[in-house]
Amino acid sequence: MTTTFAGNHAPSTDYDPFAPEALADPFHYDGELREFSSVAYLEKYDVYAITRQEQLHQVGRDRKTFSNKSRPFADPNSAYKPALLQLQDPPEHTQVKKLALELFSKANLEYLEAAFNDEAERRISELMSNGEVEIEAVSSLATPFISTVFLDAVGAPREGRELLKYYADAALNSSAPKNEHFHKKMEIGAPALEWVEKNMKRETAGQRGWGRDVYTMVDEGRLSEEDGEQLIKMIFTAGFDTTVASISNSVKAFADNPHQWALLKSDPSIIDNAFDEVLRLYPPVRYTGRMATRDVEVDGHLIREGGLVMTMWLSGGRDPRFWDRPDEFDITRKNANGHMTFGVGIHSCLGQHIARMEAKAVIGALLRHVDTMRPTGVSEIADNMQGFAHTTVPVVLTPAT
Repeated sequence: MTTTFAGNHAPSTDYDPFAPEALADPFHYDGELREFSSVAYLEKYDVYAITRQEQLHQVGRDRKTFSNKSRPFADPNSAYKPALLQLQDPPEHTQVKKLALELFSKANLEYLEAAFNDEAERRISELMSNGEVEIEAVSSLATPFISTVFLDAVGAPREGRELLKYYADAALNSSAPKNEHFHKKMEIGAPALEWVEKNMKRETAGQRGWGRDVYTMVDEGRLSEEDGEQLIKMIFTAGFDTTVASISNSVKAFADNPHQWALLKSDPSIIDNAFDEVLRLYPPVRYTGRMATRDVEVDGHLIREGGLVMTMWLSGGRDPRFWDRPDEFDITRKNANGHMTFGVGIHSCLGQHIARMEAKAVIGALLRHVDTMRPTGVSEIADNMQGFAHTTVPVVLTPAT
């Protein structure tokens, strides 16, 4: 990585966050960028990278200076990521978000929490019914659990659900440079995109779950038919890969740190903080972005009006200026909830309560049925440009007595 400095302009670097070695070990390479500067200009892509936690909070909270209407590599015509909400600022964003939040009413959340807990209990008790078991947590636990509870909540048909992991993977890679990796992911995701576009329509999505609620809003004249379809597509896009990753990353973190699992078993009341610590250590989204609406200084570095900004959540989650012992997994960490996984301010994640309930349902069932867990091999990191996940998390679970 070569670097140059010019006055108060952000230091420049030839670092490529999408190079194969960076995708294989983003903690190392994004970490090097963080230690180079809090704000860095990436020459290859003509974008600024915000790498440290304090500055990430600054950018995330200042929606007037850092707009959501554009961001690095964003395509407003993307088949995978609708512009609805994701590339909007108030007042349009406020109007649509208000309607979307109705899907997560208190009554809906109570119903879904019970459904999530029941399904997690059923799966984990069945998994542990014959004693100690060796599993691969992504394919044997996280993916089938989310494929059931999340897609039931959406109101999706059961046939074809196995395709959604390819759609979600393509969707995360769609907010990245259009390189060879991008085109490969789009090709793999094409059949899944066809399935999603069929099942976001009124004829299928409008029969049950959130889909029915969305099309009720359409019938009431509060949402156009097109925006209704795009809202359902956005839910498909946002609610699968990241929650699968959060659950499997939780298993990995506890398997790698058995003393932390023992601590959580001794005091399940800290489960919320424990999950925040998982999200800090292994954020399922590596970066997102904004656009500067005026010339602005961040930590003394100038970002020009119109500059596109990558907000590097993964590097921020390991920033030693903000976190004590940042590479350690500590479920008693006082500021664990300072991570950026769900965003901040008006652009925070709509479905974060759902994601938390899903993960807590699985972790809670594991607490009841599993005494210890340990890794049985190396967890493979997924080759995803915007997301962070593991494709495999091999572990052994021993039953609670």
